[in-house]
Amino acid sequence: MRIFILGATGFIGNAIFLSLVSEHTVTIGSRAPLDGYDKWKHIDYSKENNWNEILIDIDTVINAIGIIEGDFEQIQTKSPLGLFEACIKKGIKIINISAVGAEKENPAIPFLKSKKITDDLLLSYKDARIIYPGIVLGKGGQSTQFFAEMAQMPIIPLLKCMPPPAIHITQLARLVREVTENFESYPKQIFAVAKPESLEKILTAIRGKKGLFIAVPAFLFNLFFTIFPKGSIGIFNKNMMSMLSSISAADYKPICEEASSKINPADLIRSNYFSMITALLAVSFIWIWSGISSLISWDESYSLMKEIGANNQYAVLFIYLGSIADIVLGISIFWKRKRKLILLAQMLFIFIYTIILTLLAPHYWFHPFGVLSKNIPLLGLSYYLYQRKEN
Repeated sequence: MRIFILGATGFIGNAIFLSLVSEHTVTIGSRAPLDGYDKWKHIDYSKENNWNEILIDIDTVINAIGIIEGDFEQIQTKSPLGLFEACIKKGIKIINISAVGAEKENPAIPFLKSKKITDDLLLSYKDARIIYPGIVLGKGGQSTQFFAEMAQMPIIPLLKCMPPPAIHITQLARLVREVTENFESYPKQIFAVAKPESLEKILTAIRGKKGLFIAVPAFLFNLFFTIFPKGSIGIFNKNMMSMLSSISAADYKPICEEASSKINPADLIRSNYFSMITALLAVSFIWIWSGISSLISWDESYSLMKEIGANNQYAVLFIYLGSIADIVLGISIFWKRKRKLILLAQMLFIFIYTIILTLLAPHYWFHPFGVLSKNIPLLGLSYYLYQRKEN
């Protein structure tokens, strides 16, 4: 069979590619080729593509392109619609990887709404099969990497929610292969969901041993996302919260054993996300509290200014400016796009502050509470955060 897989360089698409390539003639469509594989056509869902030329000599198209954030309308609606319309005109079979929840009349979030538009087109085409997977677990998956880091915490916060629909990547890839090879045997809509299991059981399987879990009421997360609507904890954001609240594994008939049974903790790549957040919170706290305490402990701040030679007028000005600068630098470290610049500014402030006190008040190096000596590990931590690729 001549198969065209879109998204074969991604997590789901690559697993599908590997399950089919040994038995079929597979061409992949993506922005970059796979190393060592030459049957490739350049596809960019963010731009126009000449589908009539691309689809020459293709029997089946498998669309596995998807994003969890970004331009849903372009990537998950407009471009796939162009592809599918071309396939329908040519009589090419279509297998579309959608997501559970997209089959509902009013999907909960924009991600699912964009999926539903393309799915609705395919429902009217006899040679289309739509696969709706739950949360896909496995090595290389963003959800699994997030869960892997979360599972290593000494105390694991657990959202009180219904058992989430899930499936392992090996189970999904096997299903797609079976649908591809036995197309007529499957219904138009296929729900790829494993036997229901709690989030605690999934995290325990990822951790490799029992952990200490603490249940966190959903209203606390809802409160957080109400205050910070664009905030996120790793990949966990307001949209994912809405999805977990509205979709349950119990809503779907399972097609395979528990997804956790396929998890090998040794295979997982941990993101260190929570370690980075802890470091950012620590640095942020130091700066914000330094700014606030300088104002609260006015007499001590004023004495320090006098000690380094500032007169009455400038002492007051320096205290206010320094406090405001500390608080702003502490808060702005969470501005991801400018984080490197903020960290650089913090390191420069620490260096200048240390040099001034070393020259004008060197006795602070010997202060029992480490007034100056604490600047050294703070510089090291700031430099570590500055060098991280996530910035």
